[in-house]
Amino acid sequence: MSTWQFAMGVVLALAALAVVVATPFLAVHSRTEHDHGPGCWWCHPRLPHRRTRP
Repeated sequence: MSTWQFAMGVVLALAALAVVVATPFLAVHSRTEHDHGPGCWWCHPRLPHRRTRP
């Protein structure tokens, strides 16, 4: 097995682990009854906006 294959396997394994860990949190968050409001970083991410020049 080459180093490249090993590195890709580690990256894929870490991504799969992140998905497995995050899934219950996402399911619970989406099933809550109350409105989270604009303060919820998951529902309303605050992405940086670039200024557009005329």
